[in-house]
This record gives sequence, structure tokens and C-alpha cells, in this order.
Amino acid sequence: MWSDTINLADQSLVVDISDALSERDKVKFTVHTKTTLSDSRSRSSLCFGSTREFIWLHDALEESEDYAGMIIPPAPPRPDFDASREKLQKLGEG
Repeated sequence: MWSDTINLADQSLVVDISDALSERDKVKFTVHTKTTLSDSRSRSSLCFGSTREFIWLHDALEESEDYAGMIIPPAPPRPDFDASREKLQKLGEG
């Protein structure tokens, strides 16, 4: 049986999804990573991903036997920009 102990206070890999930007029919997220892991090519990186890409990654990790028994966090929810637009329009009219 495989087991591993994970220190939840360990900061060797930190991933932060800082914001979401609506571009037409897509939502793009900004993803920052910082690491002190020795096998990493760089100490920090910045990338952008769409909701569809996060869902694909989540599903691929859940289906992989390499990650069986590990907790895979859910993909970020798709922000409801339409509701925000409607609220702003109502404020502008009132």
C-alpha cells in the first residue's frame, strides 16, 4: 500500500489563481506559481488558462492512476459576468 505524509504548511509549491477576465465567450484566469523545489526549471511562473483547460486538467488528474487516492481540487467555477453586467446596467438606469 502506498502512503505519503503531506505537511499542509509546506510552502515549497504555491499556486494562486488571482483573477478572471471575460473575453467574448471565454473566461481567462491568471495563474501564478512559486516554488523552492529543486527539480523545477524556474522559481516562479505566470500563465493564463481558460475554464475549459482547467476542467480538462481536473478530469485528466482524476482519471490517472498515478493520482489515485489523492485529493484533486475542483476546477475554478466560471464567473457569472452576465449577472454583474445586469447589475451595473440597473445602477446606471436608476
